Amino acid sequence: MSVLTTKYQPTKSELLASFTNGVRPDEELFAQELRVQKAWAKGLAEIGVLRGEELLKILAALELASEQIKARSFEWREADEDIHMNLERFVNDQTAGLGKKMHAGRSRNDLIATTLKLHVADSTAEIQVLIQELINKMVTLAEQNLDVIVPGMTHLQNGQPIRWSHALLGHAWAFKRDLKKFRATHDNALAVMPLGSAALGGTTLNIDLDGMALGLGFQSPPNNSYDAVGERDAVIDFMQASAHFGAHLSRLAEDIIYWSSAPVGLVQLSPQWSTGSSIMPNKRNPDVAELTRAKASLWIGDAHGVLTLVKGLATSYASDLHETKLPYLRVARDLKQTVIVFGHFIAELKLNKTRGQELLEQGHILATEIANHLTDAGVPFREAYGIVAGLVGLAESKNIQVHQLSTEDVETLTALVASTSLSELSFEASVEKRQNAGGTALAQMKKQIQQLRL
Repeated sequence: MSVLTTKYQPTKSELLASFTNGVRPDEELFAQELRVQKAWAKGLAEIGVLRGEELLKILAALELASEQIKARSFEWREADEDIHMNLERFVNDQTAGLGKKMHAGRSRNDLIATTLKLHVADSTAEIQVLIQELINKMVTLAEQNLDVIVPGMTHLQNGQPIRWSHALLGHAWAFKRDLKKFRATHDNALAVMPLGSAALGGTTLNIDLDGMALGLGFQSPPNNSYDAVGERDAVIDFMQASAHFGAHLSRLAEDIIYWSSAPVGLVQLSPQWSTGSSIMPNKRNPDVAELTRAKASLWIGDAHGVLTLVKGLATSYASDLHETKLPYLRVARDLKQTVIVFGHFIAELKLNKTRGQELLEQGHILATEIANHLTDAGVPFREAYGIVAGLVGLAESKNIQVHQLSTEDVETLTALVASTSLSELSFEASVEKRQNAGGTALAQMKKQIQQLRL
C-alpha cells in the first residue's frame, strides 16, 4: 500500500501575516515597550479613560507578560502582527477585555517609534560602559609594557622608534572619540518623545504628554507628530556610531593580526582566546581579531542599508520602517558581544620583548635622529635629509643599520656629523626626546594613561 504525503500549504492570509509581521524582532524590545505601555495606561487613568481598579489590573497583566517573556513562556502569535497587538491580546485575556481600552488616543506608529528610541538609549548606555572597560584593559596592558620600544611605521614601513604602548593607546584614543558618538546618540534619542503623535496628526486626548515624556526619560513631547512617527534618526545615529566604532576596532584587530603573525612575532596570543588548527598542532589563530574585522564590515554595511532605506520614504509612517529594526537589533546585539570578547582577548596578549629588540634593528629607524642632529647644528633640514639618505645608502651597502656606521664611515660622506652624536644614538634616547604633548616619551605616556583611564 502506498501512502501519499503532502506538505502543508499555508493560506494566502497566513503567507501575508508571515511576510508583514514584526513579532520576532519585537521580542527584543519588550522591556522598553512595557515601559511605554504602562506610562500610557497611567496617563489614561489620569484623564478618566481608565478607572483606578482597571489601571491596576492592566499594570498587573503587563507585569505578568514581562515575567513570561523573560521566562520564554509568553505566547507570541504571528497573527497579532507585532508586540503591541500581542500585549493587547494578552491583557484582554488576563483582564476580561481591558486591553481593548489601552489603545485609546494612540497608534502603533507612535508606540514603536517611542519604544525604539528607548531601546537605543538603553543600548548606547550599555555600550559606553563596555567600551570604557575595553579602554581600561588596553591601558593596563600599556602600563605593563611601557619599557617596550618597537619600530613605529607609516605605510607599514619602519620609520622611527616608539613605545609599543604608544601604538596601542592610539587605538584607545579612537575609542574615546567613539564614546562621544554613542553619548550623543543616547542624548539625541531621548530629546523628543514620539508618544502622543498617534497615527500622524497627534492624539485627541487631553493627556499629560509633558509629564509622560519626563517619566520616560525624554526631554520633551512631540514637536511635530507628522515627523515623529516616521523619523528613525536614533536608529540611524546608532548605526553610524557603530560603523565608526567598527572601523576603529577593525584597525586594532588588524594590528594585532600583524603583530602576532609568524614573520613579526611581537605579540603572543593567549591559548584561552585563540584557536588551533584542525591539522597543524604548531599554530594559534587570531580568530577573535579576524571575526571582529569581519563583523565590522557588516556593521558598516547595515549602517548604509538603513540610511538608504529611509532616504526615499515620504514623510510620516510607512511599513518600510519595519525593516530598520532587524539590522539595528542585530548590530546592537553583535557589537555588545564583540566588545566583551575582544576585551578578554586583548587583556591576555603577551609581548615578546626579545623580538621587539630584534625588530628595532630593521629599517634604519634612527636615521631621522641623525638628520635632527644636523638640523640642530644649523644645517637646513632638506640638506640634512640628503646627507642622511647618503649615509643610509652606505649602511645598506655594508648590510648594517645607519646607526651602526663607524665615525670613519660617516666621515667619508660628511664631516658635519659629530662623533659624539653617533655614540649617543639610542632607541631609548630617541623616544625620550618626544616630550611634547602626544609624544611617545615616558612622561607623555603616563599622562595619556591617566587621561584614558576612568
